[in-house]
Amino acid sequence: MPLQDIAEMEDMLDEVVDGFQDLLKQLFTEDPGLFSTTVGGETMVHSTQASWNAQVSCAADELRGELNRVIEQFEIRALQGDFA
Repeated sequence: MPLQDIAEMEDMLDEVVDGFQDLLKQLFTEDPGLFSTTVGGETMVHSTQASWNAQVSCAADELRGELNRVIEQFEIRALQGDFA
């Protein structure tokens, strides 16, 4: 069974991804100016909170996939003796 499929590892990865997602979502509340630009007195909004949250969810999903991939690579390398 791949290491990333073991319940304890899944829980740890979920915590990392959830923390990542929560922190990014907080950015909108803490510094909404990051999501708009004012030029010549006109404010252009790059992301609404809803669109930002959707982007963050997509990023979190991709992060989880990448974490799984990296863990699998290191597991294989460890099993092959790459770190001996």
